[in-house]
Amino acid sequence: MINKIKSFLRLGPSRKIIVIQALWISIYTYFLFSFCNRRARFGEKTVPAASLHQLPHKKVNDIGWAIQAVAKYISWKNVCRHQAYQAKLLCDFYKIPCLIFVGFKKEPNKNEIEAHAWTVAGGKIITGFCNPNEYIVQSVYKNKWQ
Repeated sequence: MINKIKSFLRLGPSRKIIVIQALWISIYTYFLFSFCNRRARFGEKTVPAASLHQLPHKKVNDIGWAIQAVAKYISWKNVCRHQAYQAKLLCDFYKIPCLIFVGFKKEPNKNEIEAHAWTVAGGKIITGFCNPNEYIVQSVYKNKWQ
C-alpha cells in the first residue's frame, strides 16, 4: 500500500487530478450500475461512421491511463461497461468527443455469446481494449461533444 501511495505522489499534478477523478467516477458508476441501472445513459445513438471524424486530443491518453490504473487497484466491480461510462463522463468533463461501442461475439469453444463495451476517443480505443473486428456492433453512442 505504501508503494502505491509513493507511486501516486510521484505523478505530475494533472495526472494526480485525473486519477482522483477516475477514482470518484468509478465509485459513482459502481453505485449507478448496481442500484440505478436504468438511469445510466451512454449518450445519443449514432452510426459507426462518426468514428472517422475524431481528432487527437492530449488528454485522451491520460483518461485511458487513469481509468486502467484505478481499475487495477479497486476491489469493487469495474467491468467494461463501467469503464466505458467512466470514459464518457471524463470526456464530457474535458469536452472531448468520444464514441462508445457495444458489441457481441459468439465464443466458439463455450457456445456462449459475449457482450463487450469499448470507448474510442481521439481516434483510438481508451477503454475495453479489444479487436473490434471480432464483435458485431449492436449500438454506437456518442457524447455531446461528438
